[in-house]
Amino acid sequence: MKQRLQRLWRQTLRRLGRSGLVALALLGGAALAAAWMPRLEQRGDQLREALAAAAAAASVPAPTRVRRVPVGEQLGEFIAAFPPLNRNAADLDEVFESASRHHLQLLKGEYQFKQEPNAPLATYSATFPVRNDYGAIKAFAADVLRALPNASMDELRMSRSDAGSTTIDSVLRFTFVYRSR
Repeated sequence: MKQRLQRLWRQTLRRLGRSGLVALALLGGAALAAAWMPRLEQRGDQLREALAAAAAAASVPAPTRVRRVPVGEQLGEFIAAFPPLNRNAADLDEVFESASRHHLQLLKGEYQFKQEPNAPLATYSATFPVRNDYGAIKAFAADVLRALPNASMDELRMSRSDAGSTTIDSVLRFTFVYRSR
């Protein structure tokens, strides 16, 4: 069997020559590629369709789920989101810790508590004079507002004694909102 194959190979090589064998191999490769091409095109079309479907699905926003809450419960949930009034001391500790982190001294403060009769929320305002550079004051205020979601900065006054100075005299007033009941 092996001898027959060798003899066939030698006869083919004599008849076609080396260039003929190369041409025959290339022709066979081209025939295989031509036979395989429709399958590749079909697979390409499938992938394009899948990609277009995925792109269309991604461009459609997900339906938002709206929670229906009766009006009476909405107010209760809103009020319940605020911390209780006994949290006030911890919030002021956070303000002083933040001042310390930013190298500010809160030597003096004015504090005012307000609660209307029968109101579910109470406010506690704290006003602090501060003297430092702008970056430290800004970082302090941002730190307090980030750490305490029930706080708002109601006032920020800044003044500079002379144009060349980097030190700013400021007054910051924060108001904290609490559940009173």
